[in-house]
Amino acid sequence: MSHLFTLYPWQQQTWQLLQQSRARQSLAHAFILSGVHGVGLFEFSQQVSAWLLCHQPSEQGACGACKSCQLWLAQSHPDYRLLEQITDEKTGKTSQVIKVDQVRQLVEFLNKSAQLNGYRVAIIHRAENLNVNAANSLLKTLEEAGANTVIMLITEQPLMLLPTIRSRCQQLSLAVPEKAQAQAWLQTQLKTSIDTELLLALSEGAPLAALALQDAPWFLARKALAQNMLDVMQKKHSALQISQQWHKQLKPEDVLNAIQLVLADVLLVKLNQNHAIKNSDLLPIISAIANISSITQILAQQQQCLNAYHLIAANIQTALLLDNLWLSFANKR
Repeated sequence: MSHLFTLYPWQQQTWQLLQQSRARQSLAHAFILSGVHGVGLFEFSQQVSAWLLCHQPSEQGACGACKSCQLWLAQSHPDYRLLEQITDEKTGKTSQVIKVDQVRQLVEFLNKSAQLNGYRVAIIHRAENLNVNAANSLLKTLEEAGANTVIMLITEQPLMLLPTIRSRCQQLSLAVPEKAQAQAWLQTQLKTSIDTELLLALSEGAPLAALALQDAPWFLARKALAQNMLDVMQKKHSALQISQQWHKQLKPEDVLNAIQLVLADVLLVKLNQNHAIKNSDLLPIISAIANISSITQILAQQQQCLNAYHLIAANIQTALLLDNLWLSFANKR
């Protein structure tokens, strides 16, 4: 018997909890599924959805063979809905919120009988983006969902959900796995030999985020970027030339992300906390930067990074913001 999804090792405990609840016929009708980026929240929700809708479910999940599973595989299951922010087809821009009209349509769907006489399942992806009206429109349904109905709100920021939403849902959390388990899994997934401890350190221990790093342009460029920071501080290169070079090579957000991580490590070295740095392979460069930086300067540059990140997200003078950041590395007393 084939299965539609494979559970990740660190998801087993939460999966067993749901299995036991369903076996006891005490499965909640509304859940908040939370965890950090990179533990597989959405993937887990899909495993659960297919399993609930399946006509021959097992402890391993959906069977992959019944009519329900075939409809699921074709992405046309009539008793499943995914609610998320809408992307405009013409502009390519994604709405910052999930709107009340979307929730009203979902409530209308949930008020109907299941077409295949089983569960109706609704997934609300990045549920923290429900605007206030949308969240309030969902309250009655969360409290009085009909039989064989499951609504799952997925979020990396559960505290951003309204208390009235949180109080109506069972909390499920996908925890970051123990380092040994995460490293063992990563070893089997990486395309090339990369230090798994480094990858996990740079991704807060989340295995899927760590795996994605192997192809991330900013990860591959970290050493050159850190060396350029040092070069600019030591007046070996022009800050504006370096800024323009990186503006061509990486997305502005990626440049800021990498610089922010380096600055965080520089501060740790300055505080004699070398063991805690994330970019462990860059210690010589980071130590050199720390030697010619003051704590006040590092904190100011971190704040400048953060401000630039917010302004760039609002499409405000990207090149100028990055130029000013690189100039701050050159203007050392």
